[in-house]
Amino acid sequence: MPTRPISYLVTMADLTSLKKLRPCGRLETFSTARHHLGFYKNVACATTYSNPTSIIPPETAIFRALRIVIDRHPMLSVIPLQEDKSYPEVYFARLPSIDLHTCVEFLERKKSVANGERDEELDRVLQEQHNRDFKHDVGSKPFWRLVVLHEPSNPGTFTALWVFHHALADGTSALVFHQTLLSALQTIHPETSETDISIVKSQDTPLLPPLEELHPLPTSALFVLKALLGLWFPSYFAPRPQKLWTGGAVSTDPSLLHAKLRSLVLPSSTTKKLLELSRKNETTMTGTLQCIVASAVLANLDPEKYERVKVDGPISMRRFMKWDGGNIEDEFVSGMTEYSFVHTRAASSVPFSSRFSWDDARGVRAAIQKELDKKGHNSVVGLLRWVDDIHKYFTDQVGEERSNTFEMSNIGVYREKKVDGGGEGGWKIGRCVFSQCPNVAGAAFASNWVTGGDGCAVVAFTWLEGIVEGELMEKMIKSLEEEVEKLLSSAT
Repeated sequence: MPTRPISYLVTMADLTSLKKLRPCGRLETFSTARHHLGFYKNVACATTYSNPTSIIPPETAIFRALRIVIDRHPMLSVIPLQEDKSYPEVYFARLPSIDLHTCVEFLERKKSVANGERDEELDRVLQEQHNRDFKHDVGSKPFWRLVVLHEPSNPGTFTALWVFHHALADGTSALVFHQTLLSALQTIHPETSETDISIVKSQDTPLLPPLEELHPLPTSALFVLKALLGLWFPSYFAPRPQKLWTGGAVSTDPSLLHAKLRSLVLPSSTTKKLLELSRKNETTMTGTLQCIVASAVLANLDPEKYERVKVDGPISMRRFMKWDGGNIEDEFVSGMTEYSFVHTRAASSVPFSSRFSWDDARGVRAAIQKELDKKGHNSVVGLLRWVDDIHKYFTDQVGEERSNTFEMSNIGVYREKKVDGGGEGGWKIGRCVFSQCPNVAGAAFASNWVTGGDGCAVVAFTWLEGIVEGELMEKMIKSLEEEVEKLLSSAT
């Protein structure tokens, strides 16, 4: 029986003995506060790996590969402590070692999934994960989990769900994790034998700096003044759009905090055609997909009561970060700003009808480009330096109407990177599913997109049961499918 690592013996009373690395940055503290309050639990990215010639058992292959991944990304061996505090008192501390048995779970699949079909079994596992936080046994295991869905009869294929605390990484980092894991799988050798591969000693590699040290995030006096006036006098300086639907009010009622998830897969041929249509109509895939979702939502709302939906979406700031340690695109960082866009129902004589608009799709592209053109200047994340009590910022929203209908989060396309070196090789990444838990103080639901190595764009919708009715989400998803079919048929 292997000896348990020091980290396994750490208790709540011993947490101060863990090596303190650096304070959590402002954006990282935004995530630690939400996690502490139970307002936001985690992010997840599931990826299917396949290698028909592999002779290494999945558990052995994954444990060996994870040792390499943990050594490569120091964020995987740290945990945020004092989450009840605001900046700069909350900080990252390093676990001396990690027992992979505490953070890796293996589940047997009940059935295989055909290409292009929704993976209902994966949906159930993701939903379960989005209802689990990282508050238990703090100090004995990392603030991430890897859940592996596998078929005993098919050892060369498995789906790995990486579930992580948002302070450790942003959504784009999820693809970085899977790219690193794939690279590690390619390089391991079947004949290698270790006495105990489950215990990983943490390296002394320094963490990347927080966002504010990678970008100055400057804000003008006028930008700050507008934000303050909108906060103090919202009816005058930040009026809520009329007939805006944003689901139920912000609530901490335990009966309204259960996360729900439903995915939808667009076949690779459909995904390719939508991308071609987007380019033809001078917009992006994100602009098109967002407008399809917005149109589907409006198609299922009473037009007498609701005419508008408001969307916000994160934008990666990696391209604007300055770091001398290497390629920032290959690292775990928490760095984003956001854009917003209001969709208005088009005039129609048919109640509950759907009206997709290419003008709106171009408008979304323009809104994103406008934010990118600022290169991090006057961004909403830059305003966090003016928030002294981040927990109060969230709790003050309880009982209030939500600002947004849904969050549009598209982490893009998985792109394979060439791996040099020996090892077993032959591993490929196929289907990807990106998701995040619903935000208690955020939009009514989240629309999370990624396109995997199989060419299929997949969306995972997440919402809180009671804040948004499941029946409405199912109707909206059906309308979304119909809208996609109409777009493709009109283009032929």
